Amino acid sequence: MRRLLRQALLVPIVFGLLGLHARRPRTNVDVDVDTSRPRTDSDSDTDTRRVRSPLSGRSHAGDSAETRTRITEARPKQPGAPEAHPHRRKRKMEDGTVLEIPKKGSPERPKHEPDYTSGFTKDLDPPTQNEDGSWTINLRKHEDWDQADFDAKANHLQQLGEDGQLTKKTGDGDTRGSTVDQWRRDKEYEILHTSENQAEVNRRLQELDQQQIDHAHELQLGGRDQQANMWGIDSVTNHGMGGQINSQLLQVPPGAQVRINIVQ
Repeated sequence: MRRLLRQALLVPIVFGLLGLHARRPRTNVDVDVDTSRPRTDSDSDTDTRRVRSPLSGRSHAGDSAETRTRITEARPKQPGAPEAHPHRRKRKMEDGTVLEIPKKGSPERPKHEPDYTSGFTKDLDPPTQNEDGSWTINLRKHEDWDQADFDAKANHLQQLGEDGQLTKKTGDGDTRGSTVDQWRRDKEYEILHTSENQAEVNRRLQELDQQQIDHAHELQLGGRDQQANMWGIDSVTNHGMGGQINSQLLQVPPGAQVRINIVQ
């Protein structure tokens, strides 16, 4: 009997020791938010090679541009009209759940006020005329712009220039019209009808609200005001890139062929 009592007392002691060992914290290693990779003391909170989730109580100013880049990775990088869907602001799911497009300014869809940058033309080289009579203008990313959207627009324009499709707009060129507003409305309906739940609808609409509906082939470079020539890109980035182009085109004669140089 005494032997059985000793064994009964030893069992909880052994398991208790094992539990303490399992809970013992590891030193000098923790886990990075969103990456699930070990983080060592040599890592910095402003390391721009990684994307972190903004957490309350922690400064993440150095991560903001990288976060925007992560968000925009899922955006289409070719211009085109949104998918056609019924123009209804509500959609009933098979399980009876009703999804809807929230009104702008509601808690589900707060208004977004872009903080436009300035000085984006400072120290930017002026346009140069080439031997064939064409002109080369320069695009350079500003530190506060979205990298993915800058790359998409700059590379698209550069390819159009190489194909001989960019010319400085003349008096009979297309101007911005209501097609832009229609593109945004159509995109809202596309989001409603291709989302799986209300949280996804809200998230995608909030992202759309941070974008300007842009003519991928700039109107000032001879582009057309058509939905097939539109996409949504970061408002601040689009505003600045348009300003860079406009400032240089002031020195280019109307109708001249234009090429794009991307300054690294």
